[in-house]
Amino acid sequence: VILLITSLNIVYFSILYKVNYFGVYMKKNYLIIFVFSIIVSISSILKAEDISLGVDLGFGFIDIGADDTAQTIANISGSTVTASYSSAASDVYKRQIYGEYKIADGTYLDIGLFQTGDVTAKYTLSGATASESYSANGVDVSAVIKENDTEGLFVKGGIHSSTIDGNANVTISGTTYAAQATASGTGFLVGGGYDYADGQRAGITYYSNLGGDSAADMWLIYYGFLF
Repeated sequence: VILLITSLNIVYFSILYKVNYFGVYMKKNYLIIFVFSIIVSISSILKAEDISLGVDLGFGFIDIGADDTAQTIANISGSTVTASYSSAASDVYKRQIYGEYKIADGTYLDIGLFQTGDVTAKYTLSGATASESYSANGVDVSAVIKENDTEGLFVKGGIHSSTIDGNANVTISGTTYAAQATASGTGFLVGGGYDYADGQRAGITYYSNLGGDSAADMWLIYYGFLF
């Protein structure tokens, strides 16, 4: 049954991919289905007790490299441009789905898909201000070392492949300046937390180089469940 569901999911993914090619669906829809298909495929092959599915919801601070965009605008305009994040948007939520596979006692492998909410950057030039919203999404893989397989502290470290999405242009006082609309690349992640015996998990994770941009990073405190 699991293999049949997996096959259907992969077919559905292929259909969505083709439809999306014509602009009907966003790529995030089929990415989620694809990642779940992989996780379910793995779980059908490996021992059921060795793999878990998890869902996390986090909140923290994200820096999407607004200073770089401000410098670009300053170079073009010949004037000083300042960048800042709105107080509400510098703190951003993150949601993640992932699979966790037990390699050995106390050692696990996590593979997940994450998506952040929007963060808004403000650019000020000669008293005029414009705003631009960004978000990030990607896939991460990390090794997890646990104090105890049932309950206790854990630490993790790994890599991510991510994308930052933003506007292609920023308009200030009627003048439009080119901005970095999308950036993709890899970076590392480190973190730790605590697993509870009933499946609850709480922790903190740092993501470096979001979208491959050395000026973009993210700190997140999260809470979730392992099933």
